[in-house]
Amino acid sequence: MPPPIATRAALWAAFSELFLDTDIGADTHRFVARRIIESGLSPEAVLKVLWLEVFPALCDNLRVVAGEWAGFTDEWLSERIAGIAAGEVRAYASVALVTVSQVITEIETQWELCAACLPASYGGLRRPSNQQIKRAGKR
Repeated sequence: MPPPIATRAALWAAFSELFLDTDIGADTHRFVARRIIESGLSPEAVLKVLWLEVFPALCDNLRVVAGEWAGFTDEWLSERIAGIAAGEVRAYASVALVTVSQVITEIETQWELCAACLPASYGGLRRPSNQQIKRAGKR
């Protein structure tokens, strides 16, 4: 059973910072790390939220020419994630300037920078495979 939506929603909002069309610095990594710790979720559950819920919902923001930079509302983000999970919304555009795999690589780098601000139990975790991540957006 997945963690409660309220707990995951706080992580959705924090992780969404990694998908904005802006430069991401150490302050953002520390902010995300604080929200992860506050969630009380296991490291494995945190990775599932990032890669199988948030990533499919926001990946395309980093694949377009001028993505969102000011932030996503909690309501929009919740609706987007729910729509993808229900199979009502397709996550990944068929045509974009950057591939989904390239965004996976970028977010993996950002995750590693966040994990450096977390307890050691978050280091060395294996994320879902590229295929699992891509499949999460095509339900």
